[in-house]
Amino acid sequence: MNAKTIAILILALAALALAGCGGGDEESAPDHTDAAAQTSLFLLDGDWTDQTGAVRVLEDFRGKLIVTAMMFTNCSYACPRIVADLQGIEAAIPAGNRDDVQFLLVSMDSDRDTPEVLEAFANEKGLDPKHWTLLHGDEFEVRGVGAALGVRFKRGIKGDFAHSNIITVLDREGRQVFQLEGLNADAAPVVAAIRERLPRAKSK
Repeated sequence: MNAKTIAILILALAALALAGCGGGDEESAPDHTDAAAQTSLFLLDGDWTDQTGAVRVLEDFRGKLIVTAMMFTNCSYACPRIVADLQGIEAAIPAGNRDDVQFLLVSMDSDRDTPEVLEAFANEKGLDPKHWTLLHGDEFEVRGVGAALGVRFKRGIKGDFAHSNIITVLDREGRQVFQLEGLNADAAPVVAAIRERLPRAKSK
């Protein structure tokens, strides 16, 4: 059994545990193993579609620092706050380094957040497609990413989601280097985790 297969099994088991959780506490994330946290997100298989309608795989983002969060566009409070927090992080990155950083929003709403909806959302929020990618995937793929990032979410009877609010920084190989939990939290540690991994010549 190769390393990729083992990684996928770890994340799949975590996804199954997540799918069966009865919680939905917006401020908590499920326990996930150190192995899952240290496994590259790029090892997850599956095809995604971005806001332009292009088919993507997570491997496409290798080589850049990634700042990622999960959200859904019908969210009226937490998700707009997460996006605003991410925009604040983007603004704190030196202009010369912004091409080194990819902001990645993964929708947890596979039914409603079509690429067209995601594109409209990105335009509304002023998210530059050069630096921001919004992804739509099927439910299994989405739960796999949720498990890998430690994000708990649960669909309610009206189709909306209770979810934890977590911003994750991934290194250029897709491994977690920092997580920030909660809304309106101090983003300085996130910015520091990014800046210390940027080329010094560009960050002056």
